[in-house]
Amino acid sequence: MRKKNVQRAALVLAVGMMLSTAVPAYAGLFDWIKKTEDTAEQAKTEYSFVYKETQIKMDAGAAEIVAALGTPEKTLEQDSCAYQGKDTVYVYPGFEMGVYPSGGVDKVSYVTLVDDTVATPEGIKIGSKVEDVTAAYGKDYEEEFGVYRYTLGGSLLSIFTTNGVVDGVEYQIAPVK
Repeated sequence: MRKKNVQRAALVLAVGMMLSTAVPAYAGLFDWIKKTEDTAEQAKTEYSFVYKETQIKMDAGAAEIVAALGTPEKTLEQDSCAYQGKDTVYVYPGFEMGVYPSGGVDKVSYVTLVDDTVATPEGIKIGSKVEDVTAAYGKDYEEEFGVYRYTLGGSLLSIFTTNGVVDGVEYQIAPVK
């Protein structure tokens, strides 16, 4: 009986020693995916819209983005009231992208989602519920008259709601405070 207890204790000790040296290596490996997701979320410095693998950041150069997006359904131009040159609106399926001239370069000023065929990278689209919005973006927002405003870096994400349902989403350059 005593010999079996000694053997069990030796087995438990041997397994414990193996796990104590193996677990940290494997724990890091298994935990790596979670840390990567956390790091990616922490590394997010601004809100941006993604359409067909093309990321659209506010105040970014528009030429490369327009080239990547392809031919728009419609293009509208008007004299800029804030800058010298023309403001341009590019209409694509499900969204519009506004562009303004700055120092001889066109830059993205806003993206507006116009229907439920497109969504934010976090999954919010027209028809989503306010609970979905706060689950995706958190509670660090300013709300006024059903408009939830989230600011991150140089971007402002405005989510318009009526009766708890999203009816508009717009990315803009954040105002300087």
